[in-house]
Amino acid sequence: MNRTTALTLLKAALTVAFLYFGLRKLLSYHVDVAIYEAIGFGQFPRYITGSVEVLGAALLWRRGAEGFAGLLLLATMIIGLSALLIWVGPPYWHMLLLMAGSATVAMAHREQVVRLIR
Repeated sequence: MNRTTALTLLKAALTVAFLYFGLRKLLSYHVDVAIYEAIGFGQFPRYITGSVEVLGAALLWRRGAEGFAGLLLLATMIIGLSALLIWVGPPYWHMLLLMAGSATVAMAHREQVVRLIR
């Protein structure tokens, strides 16, 4: 399998995962509502996080925006994992996998990220 095919498969898997978790938050799935209730900041951050996840999943397929999408999703997972570790607790293994995948996409498109920074 070549690099392009592997990256396309990774982006497809990330898209499915982020659409799943993002739409769960936006559609008020009871588990997600309970998690955000346990964190204690109300439900508003749930809508922001869900929107960012869905937007990031879409941007993974926008030519020229893949690196930004990887960074956006990586930042979202870092903040989410921090919140879970501080206020809620396990399970968080899926977030580690999503972080690794998002970081891989960002690194694969690092020239886009560098252009964004400059």
